[in-house]
Amino acid sequence: MKIFISYAHDDTSRILEFQRALEIHEVWFDHRLSVGQEWWNEIERQIGASHCFVLLLSPKSLESEYCQKELDLAIKLDKPIAPVMIEEMAIPERLSKFQVINMVGDLTLESTVKLLNGLFEIERDVFNPLKSSRNSVKKEFKTKLAISDLYFATTNTRKKRMYEQILNTELQTTSIHLDDIQHVDAGEVALDKVQKAYEILKKPVFVDHSSLAVRAWGGFPGGLTTCFYVPVGLNNICKMLQPFEDKYADSISVIAFNDGSLRRKFVSSVPGRIAETPRGDGYSWNNIFIPAGFDKTLGEMTEEEVLSLSSRRRAMIEFMRFLQANYDFQ
Repeated sequence: MKIFISYAHDDTSRILEFQRALEIHEVWFDHRLSVGQEWWNEIERQIGASHCFVLLLSPKSLESEYCQKELDLAIKLDKPIAPVMIEEMAIPERLSKFQVINMVGDLTLESTVKLLNGLFEIERDVFNPLKSSRNSVKKEFKTKLAISDLYFATTNTRKKRMYEQILNTELQTTSIHLDDIQHVDAGEVALDKVQKAYEILKKPVFVDHSSLAVRAWGGFPGGLTTCFYVPVGLNNICKMLQPFEDKYADSISVIAFNDGSLRRKFVSSVPGRIAETPRGDGYSWNNIFIPAGFDKTLGEMTEEEVLSLSSRRRAMIEFMRFLQANYDFQ
């Protein structure tokens, strides 16, 4: 998501913290302007191209003439507004209708989780294929597609609930059995599965496939993760990695879609490392994967923490953007 950050220059010391916290997004703020640029024209262009307008809310930003001009323009352009409070203060009336994200104090893992989840709610709304994009032009060539014709091929009720929550609609699911091809590349496995699913259903369909890629093992088990960790066991996977100094791994999520004409995959990953021993009570291999920047496994995290850095959620956003760009949902 393209995010424009508006801030008072007295708050410059905070901006780099937020840039690092929002590295999964495309962030723009005015320090990137070079000498000689038409400054305000560039500001207008960047706000116009953004998906979300973030205002670092402080007494100084309320006093700043340019912060208020930027906010006026964002409201005029109907941009989603995300006020992020960095100093305790009363909420001004013109911002009272927006959900304020409280980030007063040092930027901690807890507050970063709050920020990412708050922005995800905006992102989900912006790219929801059931709604018209604020930034898109109506395209006559879009294929018409009813949501009732979009199938999710899965037998996993947890995944079904999660995708319905993200899309904010009920999905048709089918419990057809799809054998995975033996391939380390999770993307190839997902594309093969969705092709098989379409050949059976003859309906637009998507599948979900996730994997764990261990760098010391050349990306193994990758697309073979499920058939590897189930018989081997998580505890034995940790033991097998003990002789290796490099414990780095990626948690990878792939969504593959097929409508008979288009077949696409959407891939996202979260970097991290494998724990010394399994910890927590999470799903799948969550008990042995520690995301970068954390000391806890996914299995030890709260649902809010897991969602804030979910690779599946990132892949789903890319899938939603694709649907919104290519289909007219009825």
